Amino acid sequence: MKILFLGFSFDITTGLFFITTYNIFLLALPKKWIGSLLDKTFTYCYCFIVLLLMYFSLMAEIPFWDEFGVRFNFIAVDYLIYTYEVITNINQSYPLPLIIGILLILIVLSFYLFQEKKFFLYSFTNKMPFLKRLIMSVSLLILTFSLGFFLKNNWADNGNNLTVNELGKNGVFSFFAAFRSNELDYGTFYPTINQRQAYLVLRKKLLQNNQHYLSKSNTEILRETEGETLIRPNIILLTIESFSAEFLKSFGNTQNLTPNYDALSAESIFFTNLFATGTRTVRGMEALTLSIPPTPGNSIVRRPDNQHLFSVATIVRNKNYHPYFIYGGDGYFDNMNNFFGGQGFDIVDRDRGNTLSEDIATKRYRIPDSEVSFENAWGVCDEDLYKQSIKYADINFEEKKPFFQFVMTTSNHKPYTFPNGKINLPQGERDAAVKYTDYALGKFIACKNKSLV
Repeated sequence: MKILFLGFSFDITTGLFFITTYNIFLLALPKKWIGSLLDKTFTYCYCFIVLLLMYFSLMAEIPFWDEFGVRFNFIAVDYLIYTYEVITNINQSYPLPLIIGILLILIVLSFYLFQEKKFFLYSFTNKMPFLKRLIMSVSLLILTFSLGFFLKNNWADNGNNLTVNELGKNGVFSFFAAFRSNELDYGTFYPTINQRQAYLVLRKKLLQNNQHYLSKSNTEILRETEGETLIRPNIILLTIESFSAEFLKSFGNTQNLTPNYDALSAESIFFTNLFATGTRTVRGMEALTLSIPPTPGNSIVRRPDNQHLFSVATIVRNKNYHPYFIYGGDGYFDNMNNFFGGQGFDIVDRDRGNTLSEDIATKRYRIPDSEVSFENAWGVCDEDLYKQSIKYADINFEEKKPFFQFVMTTSNHKPYTFPNGKINLPQGERDAAVKYTDYALGKFIACKNKSLV
């Protein structure tokens, strides 16, 4: 009953907001113009737009739920900012002509129903006096904004069953609720302990056998390491999109999708007890660059004023390394370029014309069309991306300057497309994308490049 009541409240509120503009139009429309060409044109057009938005949001919620297991949230808000990637990805991942056809059929059927029920006839012949319209219009506006102000999306969150919590919500209402509050208060939503107690635990766990703290203060963790020989290797950090442990033979997968990665894991330091720091790529990025757990709300990568943080770039630049962020798409997406540029990385990306902030002093190198053999909504294929890594590795090697590269791949992202003739699985499937990602990784590792020896 609670789900039903809350769901009805969210739906009514959303519906009232949908008709607010039309409500104001009817109030302002002179009585003698009721049923005129202006009235009919505006009514039909507005009805078409509202139905389009309603049916599209309904259909869009299905793949969104399939991907994230919830109604629209701040992830949907984030994605709307990046229209190129999102629209292109939708076009490459879903049968758009079929979707548009279904939308138009639903709208036509709705118009037919309204016509049969004489809704339009009533609207164009009912010449209600202005005073009566004013009372009705103002009452609806008061109800609309009162519900919008007082009704909270998180009222539906009462228990540990996420599906039950989400059932009572409305996707459109959830979207605008996320738009209004894209941050969470840490102290309100996360249990904490006293900072002094936290530092005592940290100091005890952090210290290695060959280290000692430089201060006796319980709130200082700066350490000195003894007996270590300094080495200065060139470093390439490959961050592979959505490459979950479930696809690896080492974790029980029997499909043999990742032979190159599995071979590498047998010859290297291989961590088997590490866990993801969030559900999106930017969470992994902030963890790998800043060594922090996920923060409530937006990732630090996407927040304003996130320049000059203590990061891996701080460490390698102090050792005279040249840091790069190499990405196959446009690093404008998710604010990656501003974040990495703000930490001192030079940027290598597709650069589709989205400029960096003027406050960030860094160099940006565009991946030219002539060096791209395959590209989808998210960026160039992994093979092309690794060639960019080798290209800039060679440049630094010739200059006798050590380098650090943060390479971010995209081939293992929906729509799961890649160059033809590389593997024996069809385009557009997740397992195929995983296998191609591993294939490209194997080619990169096997490359006998002078700067990578």
